[in-house]
Amino acid sequence: MFDVISIGGAIVDIFVKSDEFILDNNLLSLEASSKNEINESLITSGGGATNSAVSFSRLGLKSVPVSLIGTDHLYNFITDDLKTNKISPNLLIKDSTNPTDFSVILVAPDGSRSVLTNRGNSRLEEAQIDWTKLAKTKWFYITSLEGNLDLLEKLIGFAKENNIKIALNPGNRELIKLKKIIPLLKFVDFLLLNKTEGEMLTELDFDDNQFWPKILSYGSQITAITDGCNGAYVITPQSHLFSPIVKVKPVDETGAGDAFGSAFVAALIYKLDPQEALFWGIKNSASVVTKLGAKPGLLTLKLIKK
Repeated sequence: MFDVISIGGAIVDIFVKSDEFILDNNLLSLEASSKNEINESLITSGGGATNSAVSFSRLGLKSVPVSLIGTDHLYNFITDDLKTNKISPNLLIKDSTNPTDFSVILVAPDGSRSVLTNRGNSRLEEAQIDWTKLAKTKWFYITSLEGNLDLLEKLIGFAKENNIKIALNPGNRELIKLKKIIPLLKFVDFLLLNKTEGEMLTELDFDDNQFWPKILSYGSQITAITDGCNGAYVITPQSHLFSPIVKVKPVDETGAGDAFGSAFVAALIYKLDPQEALFWGIKNSASVVTKLGAKPGLLTLKLIKK
C-alpha cells in the first residue's frame, strides 16, 4: 500500500551552471564561438513524477512514480536515482522503441534558468498502465500528462471508484484545453498552479477582482497559486491564505513547484490544516532553490517540522 502514487513525467536533467552566462534584458546568452568554464554541473532524474515521489519519500511517506521511459543508457540515471531515495522503479513503464526524454538546463548566476528539452514518445496512455497496481494508494499526485486529458479523466474516475484522493498539478498542454479540463476540477482535492497557469485557466489577469471567485467556482477542495518570489496563495471554500517566501540565496529555481506541491500534500496526509500545509510548501520550495537540481534540496520530515 502506498501513501502517494505520482503520475506524469520522468526525464534526465543535465544541469550546467556558469558565471559566464550573460543575463541581460531577460535573455540568457554566451558570446558566439566562445569557450566557457562550467562552475557546477549535475546529471540527475527529473520530471514531475520522480521529483514529487522523491519529495514524498524524504517526508516519510511511501511513494512511487508511474511514468513512461525508454530502455536506453539514460534509463539507469532515473532508476538509480529512485533507488538511492528508497523508491521502487517497478511501476515505471518501459518503451524499448523510443529514447528516454532529457533536458539540458542552463542556470544563470542568479538562479534563473533556460531549459532545452528533447522529448521522445513519453506520453502515457491508458492501455500502458497496470490499473490493479494503482488501486493500492491513498493519493494520486498527477503532474503533466502531455495533454492527455482522456487519461486524466480515466485517472479521476478510477480514483473516485477506489476512494483515492487527487492532487493535480497540470501543465500548459492540459490547460489549453479549457472546455475539457474545467469540468474535471470539481473532483480534485488539491489543485496546484503557478500564477501564469492560473491566468490561463481563468482567462483573467491575476489582479482581476473576479480571479479568485472564478478559481473557487471550479470546485477543487483546495487550490494553491504560487507566484515566485512574491509568495503563494491558498483558497478553500472557507478561507483565503497567503504566505511570503522564505528568503534564501537562490542557486537554481528548478523543481520549486514540485517541492511546494508535494510538501503541501504530505502535510494534508499528516492531517495538518491548509495553513500548516502552506508553510510546509513554502519551506520545501525555498530549500530546493538553494541547491542545483530539483532533488538535492528536498527536506526530510525532521527538517520540515523545525
